[in-house]
Amino acid sequence: MTPPPLFRKKEKDTPEKKAAEPKEKTLLDQLCGDDKNLQEALSQTLLLNPETTAKEGIDSYATKAQEHEAAQKPTNARIAYQVAAEIALYEGKLTQMQKFFKKAAEVDPKCPYRNVFEYLSKKESAERALKIAQEFYTKTGKRAEG
Repeated sequence: MTPPPLFRKKEKDTPEKKAAEPKEKTLLDQLCGDDKNLQEALSQTLLLNPETTAKEGIDSYATKAQEHEAAQKPTNARIAYQVAAEIALYEGKLTQMQKFFKKAAEVDPKCPYRNVFEYLSKKESAERALKIAQEFYTKTGKRAEG
């Protein structure tokens, strides 16, 4: 005789069982396909609320970055360069995006995201990232106007 449902042992979720379950792909996963480097780079650099961040503009963040750099504050400079690059990515400005990601990597060599910045400062990677980012922003309804 089997025990009533209330007293039955529940099956435990084992790592093997969880691995067998298909993981639901995010929009970014779908857009990047099998390119793990691109997926990692964009997951670190896409703006979640681009309208708010982009209000100040690229030049404002670039100026702040230069001021922090002159004041020997590499972390603050890197963050400002990163935000300027992320806004450029959002606005579809390839050259500025590459320039500011490169500066972010150079100014703070100990940054944990340095490999992401270096990846996005390369032309081929930057062009692909820009294309995917624009598609991402369009599909999420956060596309830059003009």
